[in-house]
Amino acid sequence: MQTTAPRQSLWAPVIAPVIWAVHFMTCYTWAALACGRLASNHSFARAETGIGIATAMAAIAIALCFVSGFHHLGRRMPDQPNDDGTPEDRTRFMGFTTMLLAGLSLIATLFVGGAAIGMGACR
Repeated sequence: MQTTAPRQSLWAPVIAPVIWAVHFMTCYTWAALACGRLASNHSFARAETGIGIATAMAAIAIALCFVSGFHHLGRRMPDQPNDDGTPEDRTRFMGFTTMLLAGLSLIATLFVGGAAIGMGACR
């Protein structure tokens, strides 16, 4: 019988917000360069395509973080608080935290990508 739970990484809940932050900076920088210093007739169209691809890749990575959190949660939504000091409750708490942060990061990533793509052209 195992008395201690395997070590869990505290980085798991942070991965999805980091992916969102990198995506945000990438989109912002790419749009600024396409509309500013590197502006040409087709530069924003290329930037729009690149931002769309970056958004899809980031959304897939964040969705994988969400699934990982759901897996650690026990593949079901919590029906009771996970505030005891047991290893199972800590695992479920970390899974739920990972899931919530991944969901928030996914929404934020889609809004950033949608805004950059919906901008249309440099003005």
